Amino acid sequence: MSRTLIFSSQISSVETIKKVAYRFSDVLSLDIIPRSGEIECILQFISGSREEQQAERIVAAFKNEVLDQDLRSIISKETEAIRNAVLAFALSKTGLQGGE
Repeated sequence: MSRTLIFSSQISSVETIKKVAYRFSDVLSLDIIPRSGEIECILQFISGSREEQQAERIVAAFKNEVLDQDLRSIISKETEAIRNAVLAFALSKTGLQGGE
């Protein structure tokens, strides 16, 4: 059993979809086909006897995970400068630098 999903390449990236595919690798395999303006994903369920209802739950969870990973990526980019400043400050107080 398989399902085809289409994601806008303006919203989701191939990298994000690969991360999600890895998380779902126990229940499905994935073909990723980048096209102009979109990314086609063919989800092939590993067990051919998957019930329709269970397959739909997996598809819904896959879509939610793509959204989650996209948002994590955005937040990571937006907070990168702050994280680097906090890390630099924390490392500067370790006493590992000579002469202090």
